[in-house]
Amino acid sequence: MIVETSQGLHSMDWLCLLTFIIFLFVFGLLIFEIVPRMYLAMFGAVILVVVGVFDWHEAMTYVSWETIGFLLGMLLLTEILVEAGFFRWIAMVLARAVHYDPVKILIFFPLLSFFLSAILSSITVMVFLSVITFELSKILKFDPVPVIISEVILANIGGAATLVGDPPNVILGTVLGFGFNDFLVHNGPIAILAGIGALAVTFWMNRRNFVRVYSHKEIVRLEHMHPSANLKDKHLLAAGLLGMTLTLLLLITRPYLNKMGIPMDVATASLFPAFIILTFGGKKIYKHNFIRKIDAETLMFFIGLFILIGALEKKHIIQLVVNTLASSFTTAWSFISSIFWGSAFISGFVDNVPLAMTMTSIIKESVAEGIVPAVGIMVWAVSLAVDLGGNLTPIGASANVVSYAYLEKSGVKMNWLRWVKLALLPSLVALLISYVGIFLKFHFKFW
Repeated sequence: MIVETSQGLHSMDWLCLLTFIIFLFVFGLLIFEIVPRMYLAMFGAVILVVVGVFDWHEAMTYVSWETIGFLLGMLLLTEILVEAGFFRWIAMVLARAVHYDPVKILIFFPLLSFFLSAILSSITVMVFLSVITFELSKILKFDPVPVIISEVILANIGGAATLVGDPPNVILGTVLGFGFNDFLVHNGPIAILAGIGALAVTFWMNRRNFVRVYSHKEIVRLEHMHPSANLKDKHLLAAGLLGMTLTLLLLITRPYLNKMGIPMDVATASLFPAFIILTFGGKKIYKHNFIRKIDAETLMFFIGLFILIGALEKKHIIQLVVNTLASSFTTAWSFISSIFWGSAFISGFVDNVPLAMTMTSIIKESVAEGIVPAVGIMVWAVSLAVDLGGNLTPIGASANVVSYAYLEKSGVKMNWLRWVKLALLPSLVALLISYVGIFLKFHFKFW
């Protein structure tokens, strides 16, 4: 930041200010969802190149291609399972197992979203689970909103348990060098306890409204709808499950494979099984054109965000933020606490993906400055905070947006007040449990 001439210093200060203004402008529009987020992120990246913060070659060095590759592989595998009808099938199997009892649906459907979101994208889980829950609510005459909001809350908590569950974890893990096993060991137990706490509160809040109000005739009609009818293609199902299983095995055994001299990064763990299936899966795979069906907008959004955050790093703005926080919170634990609660409440109003990406730079800088003892404790604090804090409002996480939009489209009266009324207490309980877990980790130096 120090330059020899006053002219150089003036130029540097102006460029830093402009970089920060561009970042705030893009972030502000992301919050209000005025423009599609992919266009916003790429617009910000292009503007940064135009004003001379860096050229395209340097800008691309700030992109975590391992993150992009991993997301591409997971999107492909998930799309195969969606096309096979796997998610609708498993939801109907569970509904049948609980005898279509609304009280049991209030308990077990959120649990299903928790476990599925630990191995799949929470967005995908909520796309199909919202539909199934709403259709069941029409037949069984119960209010779908408390169930779907509970499913969203548990999906985001379940996603916090593993590297692959929520996009913020993918970013934090791939950028800062933490694998599937690390998240499972450190976040997994806390996420389970937080999930139990949130589900208990949700059940306590809504139990009286979920009574047996359906007729025997409706149950008979549902019993005749066999879950296997939702399976559209068994070949795709077998291929998708095989690919997802292989991906999880590669992620779990990755440290051992690397020690054996077999290079295996996170991106390869998902891309290798995905492209084996796409290449050798035969005509039944080829005809679906899965490459065209993936969420390319998400990938471009991530690339744009990496460039935006890279500009903040290059112009030392992240370092300034960290130093300001460190001067306000003078001990390591107070600094971690401020980051945890700050990230949690900000993620309720800001998409947790760009927030997590910003936090990776803050984490690196805080460790480099010696403010906190290790990267690990910050990663677990931030990942739990942004994943769980996103539950507070309808826009805090992508899974929330998907479910909220579906309810509105289906004619259900929804607004922010109703969401907050149903989500605030379970979310706060989950955050408090996570905060205690992080404190114990810090106290016993288990990070």
